[in-house]
Amino acid sequence: MAKPHGSVRIGPISLFTLIIILCLAVLAVLSLTTARAELSITERQAQTTTETYALETAGQEFVAAVDAALAEGGSSALDEVLSTYGVTEAAADAEATAEGQTAADASEAAPAAGETIEDEGVSGATADEGGSLMVIECPAGDPVTVTGSFDGSLITATFSLESGRTLAVALRINDKDTYRIEQWKMTTQWTDDGTGESLWLG
Repeated sequence: MAKPHGSVRIGPISLFTLIIILCLAVLAVLSLTTARAELSITERQAQTTTETYALETAGQEFVAAVDAALAEGGSSALDEVLSTYGVTEAAADAEATAEGQTAADASEAAPAAGETIEDEGVSGATADEGGSLMVIECPAGDPVTVTGSFDGSLITATFSLESGRTLAVALRINDKDTYRIEQWKMTTQWTDDGTGESLWLG
């Protein structure tokens, strides 16, 4: 007489082991997701830091060149530096007024001392009207593009990268061949490329 087959029973130890395996699998997936997210954030932070230092270096070198030109005591040296960086000379306010610009418009066009200057090149990374373009090769990254203008007393220069990160610099030339930094502004142009993660809204 054949023995009846008994049913397979899962004991408490087997059930506990199965639960542990499931928990370990979930933790492994969460650890992998977190590691990938931290890697992405770290890479972005590293890129931002590299771009910031590249723009700061270009800006500091530009200011140092202007300072050295003013120390030599001559407009020709300053014009040579500005020409090297692609900064063009704009028309003076007096000429604009002679062409029909009112005194109120002239006062708005020329910012007062200490006033924050909003450079159009900050957001759009484009040259001012009549400005020129120069590219500075950067050893550790994309080349830096320089645009700017000089109206006789105010030097504006915008250093930008292809990523949209820009540095706007404004120097006010004072008497006795001195200058004052009126703007040193680092910004990033945000663009929606549509590659971000989609969040569940319910």
